[in-house]
Amino acid sequence: MDFFDFLFGKKKEVKVEKSASSSVNDGKSKTANASTLHLDNNSIDPVEQYVKESVADLKKYTSLNTKDLEAEAIYLAAFLYMKGTYQIDFELDYFSNGLLNKIPSRNYSIADKVFSYMVKYGEGYYGAEERDYGINGYKMNIQMCSDYGSYIKNYFIRAHKISSGKDYNHFSSPRNCLWRNGEKAIDSPTHRDIYYKFNNDTFEFMIPPYNPLVVGRITQQTESTLRCDSSDGRRTFVFHYNGAKKTTCLDYIEMYRNDKGDMVSYHKD
Repeated sequence: MDFFDFLFGKKKEVKVEKSASSSVNDGKSKTANASTLHLDNNSIDPVEQYVKESVADLKKYTSLNTKDLEAEAIYLAAFLYMKGTYQIDFELDYFSNGLLNKIPSRNYSIADKVFSYMVKYGEGYYGAEERDYGINGYKMNIQMCSDYGSYIKNYFIRAHKISSGKDYNHFSSPRNCLWRNGEKAIDSPTHRDIYYKFNNDTFEFMIPPYNPLVVGRITQQTESTLRCDSSDGRRTFVFHYNGAKKTTCLDYIEMYRNDKGDMVSYHKD
């Protein structure tokens, strides 16, 4: 199983009909009163509270399903392990005050607990198979991806609408095209949500969940275009505007993949 299998999962969505289902109901009744207690009375493991609150927040934006809960568990565990490092330059602002401070970082044994609690709070969509898959997956992701922190940030901006994402502009692209040697090779109807922002002569760009955060500098401007080059030289972006250079007039974006020798264009319609 490769890196992106762990990141995004390819299993069919099924509602788990295992002992996990009964444990969910038992868990709900056993913890119904605990949710009303203060965190400082040690009535609930902080990691359990962490998972419980995060699933509740996720439900504000989507209906629970196996695929989304797999991603949720993997990114929650990865965040716990990596929080406090230079890669985690954002905050998860939807948790109870002080909760994250109660959970140590850089400890796989503690982060692993996320997956068992996800079985409890996954409402039957997340079971032992998903738990075992995730425990191996998030560790592999951390070890294999040098910029995994940007994937984590992208996920929480997309899935939980954290405040770190509110200063990004959003470009909704219902289709994209792959170009090679100046000719269109593929025309895809796949929808992509693109987030970007400019700050003086710098830029940030990301396409959750598959593309990590790209940063660089604005290198050229005309009346209707704006060119940006990534700091590592692997990507060049050209923003094409229909009229003034403002978000409402952005028509399409070209992303030149300099390391691959091709280009992907993202279109407004």
